[in-house]
Amino acid sequence: MRHSDNLNGTFTNPVIFADYPDTDIIRVGADFYMVSSSFHLAPGIPICHSRDLINWRVIGHAYELLPDSNPAYSMKDGKVAYRGGSWAPCIRHHHGKFYIGFNTPDEGFFLCIAERPEGPYEMISFHKELYDPGLFFDDDGRVYIFHAAIGICVTELTADARSVKSGPVPIYQTAFGYPFEGSHAYKRNGWYYVCVTARGYNGIQLCLRARQIHGPYEARVLSGDDMNYAGAGLHQGGFVELENGETLFFLFQDRDFIGRVPVFQPVHWAEDWPVFGDHGNYMKAVVTCRKPNIEGNHPVTVPIAGDEFDAPKLGLQWEWSHNPDDTRWSLTERPGWLRLNANRAADFLHARNTLTQRISGPASDAVTRLDCSKLEEGDVAGLAIANIPYAFVAAVRSAGKIRVRMVDNGRLVEGSAPVAGEEIFLKANADADGFARFFFSTDGQAFTPVGEPFLMEFTVKTFLGNRFGLFCFHAGEESKTGFADFDFLRREAMRPANFLSALEWISAVAYDAERGTDTQRPVPKQPGQYLIAIDDGDSVSFDQIDFAGGVDRFVVKASSIAGGFIELRLDSPDGRLIGRCAVPDKGNRDAWNGRFDCYFCNTESVQGIHSLHLRFYGNGLNLFRLDAFRFEKKTS
Repeated sequence: MRHSDNLNGTFTNPVIFADYPDTDIIRVGADFYMVSSSFHLAPGIPICHSRDLINWRVIGHAYELLPDSNPAYSMKDGKVAYRGGSWAPCIRHHHGKFYIGFNTPDEGFFLCIAERPEGPYEMISFHKELYDPGLFFDDDGRVYIFHAAIGICVTELTADARSVKSGPVPIYQTAFGYPFEGSHAYKRNGWYYVCVTARGYNGIQLCLRARQIHGPYEARVLSGDDMNYAGAGLHQGGFVELENGETLFFLFQDRDFIGRVPVFQPVHWAEDWPVFGDHGNYMKAVVTCRKPNIEGNHPVTVPIAGDEFDAPKLGLQWEWSHNPDDTRWSLTERPGWLRLNANRAADFLHARNTLTQRISGPASDAVTRLDCSKLEEGDVAGLAIANIPYAFVAAVRSAGKIRVRMVDNGRLVEGSAPVAGEEIFLKANADADGFARFFFSTDGQAFTPVGEPFLMEFTVKTFLGNRFGLFCFHAGEESKTGFADFDFLRREAMRPANFLSALEWISAVAYDAERGTDTQRPVPKQPGQYLIAIDDGDSVSFDQIDFAGGVDRFVVKASSIAGGFIELRLDSPDGRLIGRCAVPDKGNRDAWNGRFDCYFCNTESVQGIHSLHLRFYGNGLNLFRLDAFRFEKKTS
């Protein structure tokens, strides 16, 4: 599991490589709090805490259940609420209280109020739509909500923030050809700022400012950059200021099957405008940069974890798909195990009490141990890639025997012969290319593949990234009394974000910094991509490459129509030259058509951990395209 803290005073974006969309962040003294959308999941709107803006943990949720007035939230009457629920929350702290606001597409705006950041929160329904709200407490005691869709409006609340006082008042109409979303409102140096996004998936980040709350507002584009993930712009964020005056801008980026991941960028202020980097109004986003200047020891933490189910309560990393039926699951009936009763359901998407947690990027594993002994005929229990579309590996009792099945979005892909014993281990692997694979084992050591690779997707059917899910349902017509017991869900080990093995293939776009290159994806909205537009003198760098006990051969997947060579330097762009790899001229443009050939060169022997700098040289522009590289130890 990747964490963004590189343990050397730097961090690598994304700050959390997991689905925490529509983030909002505040500072209260020395503490930072973050909220994000959770849609149809319950408990909803995770509240994360950090002392350094880089290492985060979940401390609570804004609410336990979605409003039961909507039967779809609880899967009643055959209804489901995928892509419903809480959208784009905001969080603020005022006079000792914490406020979290959000809008649902069906019920409108809710405001949650608590004395402590972790809650419990009182939830108030306004019975009024305030889309993508930005809560703002002015210094004259008045309270406002900025909300955006076709244009940006401001609605005034009563002084206690519990009801609408007046409005909405339109304050800005789009001049960018797209609706606005994700309002974040601030006041600084006498200016009112409203940060919003436009253009969706490949979004741009805008900032509006005015001297009066109702305007007139002027607007600037702050960022139109896609960092090192082609065609997915950084957007829908705001800023947070440290006690020392340093400012960071938080945004998110669509990472397809993973979901939408938080990204932080340092900014400076010029003429009271936030400016990204040194590129005027358009930022060239930073992948790896210095951590915020915050004193103290901040242990590495991520808000994602497995669970041994030893505690009397579920860990805060878990969320149910829809409101759960608390009479049909337990952590106490068999201590140390999660028990899920087999609720009757037409299919997986209608199965109540599916327990989920986020997949983390760029790749994830999950393993569970399942006691099948109490499954009844027609019961299905297992481990899922939960989303729409979905897939799972499951134990099924059929003709009195336990069999293992892999299902792809309702289609049975493969079923096993009867499995000996009543306990099995199930495993799901979500790889960096966007495919999930499933396995089972009877001893937890030797795993057998089952089914076929499943292509994970991000779609507007849920607005969520893919998740691991534990479930148990009955596919027949009659109610049953069977159940499944899960001993644990275990995840992969943690590692620093930019610590890469030289002996494994390293994507060319896994760089920490670049100069002059660009990225391209052959398949839209899938993670595979490569470097393009490489010109003479361009470069990319990788901060921490582990060369282990030694390597002396370089292998690169590339294509060329101009010809050139790659210099390999250690520790700095002008550091020790360890090799040159020629990429010859192919002589025709067919070389660009997604075909990458392997080229080799011998290098000086390298051991240990170093930064690696690839510098590109040739006879002009568009020298070649670069897919991936690795090192080898030559055999004698």
